[in-house]
Amino acid sequence: MPASRHARIARLLRSPVLAWFAAAWFSAAGAGEGHVSFHSPHANPIVATPVGILVANTPAGTLDLIDPESRRITARVTVGVEPVGLALRPDGGELWVSNHVSDSVSVIDLVPTSATYLQVVATIQDFDPRTRATRFDEPVGIAFADDAKAYVALSAENRIAVVDVASRRVLRHLTINAQDPRALAVRGGRLYVIPFESNNQTQISGCVGTIDGNRCTFDAWEHAVANNNVLSLRIDVDIIRSSLVPDRDLFVFDTTDDRLVQTVSGLGTLLYGIAVDSGGRVFIAQTDARNDANGRAGTEGHGLAELGNRAFLNQITALDCGNTPCATPQFLNLEPMPPADPRPEDALATPYAIATSQDDATLLVTAASSDQLVTLDAATGEILGRVSVDAVPRGVALRGDGSDEAWVLNAVANTISVIDVADVRDPSLIGTVVLEDPTDPVLKRGRIAFNTASASSAGGTSPCASRARMPCASTGSRKPRTSSPAVSTWSA
Repeated sequence: MPASRHARIARLLRSPVLAWFAAAWFSAAGAGEGHVSFHSPHANPIVATPVGILVANTPAGTLDLIDPESRRITARVTVGVEPVGLALRPDGGELWVSNHVSDSVSVIDLVPTSATYLQVVATIQDFDPRTRATRFDEPVGIAFADDAKAYVALSAENRIAVVDVASRRVLRHLTINAQDPRALAVRGGRLYVIPFESNNQTQISGCVGTIDGNRCTFDAWEHAVANNNVLSLRIDVDIIRSSLVPDRDLFVFDTTDDRLVQTVSGLGTLLYGIAVDSGGRVFIAQTDARNDANGRAGTEGHGLAELGNRAFLNQITALDCGNTPCATPQFLNLEPMPPADPRPEDALATPYAIATSQDDATLLVTAASSDQLVTLDAATGEILGRVSVDAVPRGVALRGDGSDEAWVLNAVANTISVIDVADVRDPSLIGTVVLEDPTDPVLKRGRIAFNTASASSAGGTSPCASRARMPCASTGSRKPRTSSPAVSTWSA
């Protein structure tokens, strides 16, 4: 981990109480008294390959190989801690696995005739020679430019590592001027990168200068810098939309020289998954925060009534990047626009994984907080069909080879749903593969509840998991007292 994070942890552990808890935690983990459980993000955690379906078994720390005919696990390869992303080298000879907590990539040999078939043949890391801290912090998505060069999204560093495939060395970094890049894709000589925590040009209504009661309702220097411990006291804080706020959502690079070609704004707030079709049309699975729907919380007392308890819009954003620059984005809304609410059974909360059909006509999208796989017309955004899967689907892969199957990784259930998509208007569940899972059953039940949108929002449109700092109340009202990135900053 970076030196700065080492320093912060060291300061924290000077507390006797925290030190005791940390010692107990590491002791339990080392003694085999349970399994240290995390909840990392995913980006393309399941892929179809010539040797079978490969999936990141995140809680178990393994790469699992599944025979698509028998749907049985035929091999398991131990990798790092919390494997979350997979990428097949274009020639099919290797699979790369990002280990989110280990700060590494495991390279797996996929050549069946090789003596090291289905073994880890290399581990990619990058350390500062002076501090010995990692410079490869929290990798998520991986994509290959070709057989010689790969890209790895370093989510905690806001950078993309450019890796030489032959030497396994990091050549350089691409800076992402946005928060938490996770998912990325390469197609047609372009690298596409999305930051998870983007923006939509909303911010709290503070300023340094004239308080006009509209764009500015409090002195930001006085209440956020000089006396930041009393930010929410004796002031009115609103959420306002301003064109001056940076909003960088999609970064496009040329894979020949890694030059930044374009930065696209105005897409969404939480960007989960990305797919690119053969013509260069980019599709992003995302949510857009309705931050200013009840933005006048401070000056006019807005609350859940104005928000309608719908913190986010669930969307697919489509934009044609076949010719640079990318065209104006098109928003494909998966639910009725407020004030109308979807029926709970029709909600498609937290669009996460996304893939295009081989003919580019259909999108396959997982609704991670509604536990569904949905098919859409790629041209119009029309919802064609849907099918229920297991808890929190975060990955989807088309089997290929003439098959009409989609394989869906359900991250919290730690299962795979096999879906027949021959009729895109009537997809059906035809099989389930259960992965080994050391997660405590009580913890798993809690995660399922935390990620289920039907328990916490109008029409089942957003879960508590996407509103971690927002009161998870589905009905009623309360006098707000704290700030939330999902709705607005409230005043006491």
